[in-house]
This record gives sequence, C-alpha cells and structure tokens, in this order.
Amino acid sequence: YHLTPDNSLSQDEEYTTEVKIAEKEKEAYMKKFANSVNEDNVKVLTASADLSEGSKIYATNCVACHGDKGQGGVGPNLTDKFWLHGGSIKNIFHTITVGVPEKGMISWNKTLNPIQVQKVASFIVSLQGTNPAGAKEPQGTEELAQ
Repeated sequence: YHLTPDNSLSQDEEYTTEVKIAEKEKEAYMKKFANSVNEDNVKVLTASADLSEGSKIYATNCVACHGDKGQGGVGPNLTDKFWLHGGSIKNIFHTITVGVPEKGMISWNKTLNPIQVQKVASFIVSLQGTNPAGAKEPQGTEELAQ
C-alpha cells in the first residue's frame, strides 16, 4: 500500500509502537493482579514453576536466617511442624509480608509483591517434613503447614 504523508508511520514502525503500548498495558495489569493476592485469599501454589520461583526468592532473601534447606539458624526451622506465628499459608504469608520486627525479621512487603510472597510462602510449605541434617530444635506450637 502507499504512504501519502511524510509523517505517517511505516507498517513496521506502527507495529513496534503498538507492541510497546501493549507491553506497558500488560505490565500495569500484572501489577494490579499481583496486588489482588492477600492473606485472606492466598492459596498454596503447587505448580513446579511457582515453587521454583519461590525457591529462588527464598535463596535470595531467606537463607541467611533460615538456612539453605529451611533448617533454621538465626531464624526458626521451617521444616518441622512447629510454628511461632502459625503454619497455615495465610499465617506464613502474613509473617513474610509484615515481618516480626521484635525478632529481627523485616517486613518484605516493600521488596516483594504479593505474588512473590505467595510463591515463597508456598515453597516454605513444601519444606514441611524434609528433616534436613542439623535442623534447629522445634520452637512454637505444633501445627502442620497447609
């Protein structure tokens, strides 16, 4: 087809422009979607891709206090059935989100979006019963992670 005005876009330029607009709209949608997860509606994720991402988030942010296998260290053991702040997905999500400042755990809601918190919380639930060597002694109340 023919382009008449000198300032009109070619098909390639128009396509590129439309793709950039769509990417920005998708990013805005994803941010909105990520914020729709909260401690009232959070669910345990079991898909391997979600748990893999949760594992990466854990390795980046949680290992220093909870150990590379969740065995505990400065922070409590995450692999046994004892929990200081509850072992349900809702409790774990809440604890990660708001932290426990008096115990030295920061709130992660400024660093991680709710979807990321859900993924790392789901990964923590998956650690239940793994019994790694050298695990810290039980602390808190007995409650299976769920």
